[in-house]
Amino acid sequence: MSVTIKYQTSKESLSQVNHFKEIPESATFIWCDFNNPSDEENEMLQSYFNFNQLEIDDTINGTPRAKYKIYNTYQYIAFHSVDSQYTGDKVLNLYNKDNMLITYHHKHFEVLQEVEQYISSHYESDLDASDVILYILDKVVDTYFELIYDIENKVYELEDRETHGSSTKEIMDDVFKIRSKIIKLKRIIYPMRELVDNMKESSQLLVDDKNHMYIQHIDDHMIKQENIINLSQEMTEEIRDNYSSYSYYKMNSIMQILTLVSVVFLPLTLITGIYGMNFSNIAELQWHYGYYIVLVIMLAISIGSIFYFKKEKWF
Repeated sequence: MSVTIKYQTSKESLSQVNHFKEIPESATFIWCDFNNPSDEENEMLQSYFNFNQLEIDDTINGTPRAKYKIYNTYQYIAFHSVDSQYTGDKVLNLYNKDNMLITYHHKHFEVLQEVEQYISSHYESDLDASDVILYILDKVVDTYFELIYDIENKVYELEDRETHGSSTKEIMDDVFKIRSKIIKLKRIIYPMRELVDNMKESSQLLVDDKNHMYIQHIDDHMIKQENIINLSQEMTEEIRDNYSSYSYYKMNSIMQILTLVSVVFLPLTLITGIYGMNFSNIAELQWHYGYYIVLVIMLAISIGSIFYFKKEKWF
């Protein structure tokens, strides 16, 4: 069964049961986790809890954007995590109702196991669902740091490679790969920042000063992550612009040299073309020293063109 039901009372720590009927009335906190549930278990989510049907449909069938919604009897939260290979994001759906926490996810979330271990080892008789939600959110947000620091390190490595003159194509390929990762992370971090702001403004989830301090701690982490992401994006833009400008400069220099060579050889080509025509009445062809005279003229034209270009500072 992929649905795990646990509870906690004022006298005992987190305990697991097989069905909601086994939960004692003295339970102060209930946690129901749906881990890649079956159709039958999805039906249980729809029938046992009186949640908004549209939210349930998004939870079961879709990948909703990070959001925080408040209803009369419960709260709904959805946020995302991403794996280290950037293959896609994972959605964690949470429902908070009467100190009962329902978590729903199609993919495995290691942070939930960490949260469970923390709750079991740091037993608190007054544990509230809002505490657990904030702790889960904090753990998910902290997982972004590994990816963000990896991007930051790769950007600094690009700067070192730029200094040591690595292949332009290779560096530009890496720049676009990093920018692709940044875009994927921004698609997750920016909605998450909006979610945190909404939670800070709400008085439903943050029930005491401890919760307010915790959400501020999470917000500080997200601000730091945004700053690193934005700085990394700006640095990749600068590296890309530098290499683009350098490539254009090299191309212009090459085109300038080719143009000068073409201009120097153009009159020489004209002369050889004229005297290469097969007409018998070309008088110069009968000159004894005509060949040498034409060579001298061609040489003079070449040297004169080069001196002129040099005087005009064309190269």
